[in-house]
Amino acid sequence: MNFHEDPFIKSLITRLTQSGVLGLALVGSYARGQNTAHSDVDVDIFVESLSREANYILRNMDGHLVSLKYLTIEQERTSLTHPEKAIWAVPGLRQMVILTDDTGSIAGLKQAAQDFNWQKIQPAADEYASEELMGCAEEVHKIVGGLKANDESKVLYAVWGLFNGLANAVTVQRGMLMESENRYFDVIQQTIGIDHPWTKSFRLALGADIIADAPAYITRGKAALDLYKHTAQLFQNIIPEKHRDVIENTLQLLDTL
Repeated sequence: MNFHEDPFIKSLITRLTQSGVLGLALVGSYARGQNTAHSDVDVDIFVESLSREANYILRNMDGHLVSLKYLTIEQERTSLTHPEKAIWAVPGLRQMVILTDDTGSIAGLKQAAQDFNWQKIQPAADEYASEELMGCAEEVHKIVGGLKANDESKVLYAVWGLFNGLANAVTVQRGMLMESENRYFDVIQQTIGIDHPWTKSFRLALGADIIADAPAYITRGKAALDLYKHTAQLFQNIIPEKHRDVIENTLQLLDTL
């Protein structure tokens, strides 16, 4: 599709091209050609420098929900060096449709994403994942305490934090480049394996699967504890000494249950 011929996109370009704006790019479902009647229009606005105002804004424009994200070229280049950001930034930059780019800097950024090599940041990804696993030890202790006290709220809140932390850790450690947030759970399960014990615990902790005749918070709490153990097994060869004490003591706690 030639977006430059689309009346709405043309009007967006006119309205968003202001002093300090280096260029505009269409990202998200519209850039992928997967937009539906319920899709918002995602626009990256590359600027010379960020203001103190909000850098992410939602607007209703001509009957469209438009997501406006202000960012700098350097900010996005830096994202390519941080694994927890790169899993999102790389696919987004590769997919983006450049609308305006007077200096060619946005095209250069897109080329950097095309040339991206995950192996260069794998050590940083391992470090990040191990630190996330260690950090989730706090949630493990809260879940254990909540289950013993039959405290539904405590368990569910801790499950929420642990689930997000461990899912993110595995996603980053395995270098799962996310082409769409809508595919996040599909990509994780397919990469690890749908029949893998980690994935089974993952689905129960998420609430995607249920166990009949068991309170949901208990099922999810126990599954989250199993998820921690399975994640530790996945990471056993990358955990540095500085993280090992907390992780191993947490696993010992789980072995006593």
